[in-house]
Amino acid sequence: MKHVILDDLKPEMDGTPIFADLEFATPWSRFAFTVLPASGTFTARGEDIPCEQGYLVLGGPAELRAGSPASPPVFTARHDGAQGVFLGPVGCDHEVTNLGERSVRLVHVRVDLEQIPADSCTIAGEIDLDLLQWRDSIHGGTGRIATRHIWGSDQFASSWTFMDHAVLGPESSLGYHYHDALEECFLILAGSGYMTIADRTFVVAPGSVTFQEIQEGHGIYNPGPENLEFLRIAVAQPGEEYTTIDLHDDLSGRRPAEGG
Repeated sequence: MKHVILDDLKPEMDGTPIFADLEFATPWSRFAFTVLPASGTFTARGEDIPCEQGYLVLGGPAELRAGSPASPPVFTARHDGAQGVFLGPVGCDHEVTNLGERSVRLVHVRVDLEQIPADSCTIAGEIDLDLLQWRDSIHGGTGRIATRHIWGSDQFASSWTFMDHAVLGPESSLGYHYHDALEECFLILAGSGYMTIADRTFVVAPGSVTFQEIQEGHGIYNPGPENLEFLRIAVAQPGEEYTTIDLHDDLSGRRPAEGG
C-alpha cells in the first residue's frame, strides 16, 4: 500500500520522488514533487530523452515554456486559476514558472517513449468544478460522482492513458476494483475520505497521494458531509489492453483501523 502526504515530503528544486522506492511496471518513469516560490521556475530536460512530461500546479497561476536552451521558446501555455495542469511537447526542454505572489506545489510526471513523434504541442488543462458532469457512481460504488477527462488517451504520445478530475458527493464511493495493465494515482484536492488499497483502509485528505499497482484492488469512500475532490492519473503497459474489474464492494462499510 502506497500513500504519502505532500506536505510531509522535503521538496527539492529539481523534484523529490513522491514514492522513493517505487518500481514502475509501465513506462511511467518519474513522479516527483517540489514547491515553487513566487516567480520560481522548475526546469525539466526533454531534448535528449524520449519522454512525455506533464505538470500539476496547485496553488496559483503558472506558465509552461518549452523549446531548446539555445533558442526562444517554441511553445508557451499558461493557466490563471488556483490550480491547473500542463502537458508539454515531446522533444523539448520545459520551464514551469510560478506567476503568482505565493509559493505553489508542483507535481511532475514523466512517461518514457520509444521514439519522439513528428508532431507535438503544449496543452494546458483546467481543473474546474463547473466542467464536471454528475452521474451515478461507478465500479459498484454508492451515491454520486462527477467526472471529467482533462486529457484522454488520444491526447498522449505515450502510454499515458488519462488525467481525470473527479468529485464524490457525500456518502458516495468509487467502488472497489482493480486494473489489468494499468498503474494509477489518486491526488486529493479537497475534502476527506477513506481510501482502500489491497484491503487496507486509511484516511485521505488534501495533499494525500496514493499509488495503485497493476491488479491491486482499490476504491474510495466519502463519508461526508462535504464533497471529496481528487485527480486520477493512469499509465498503461504499451501494447496491452487495460481492463477494469469490479470487486462488488461499495466500501461504505469499511473503516480505517485504529491509528490508520
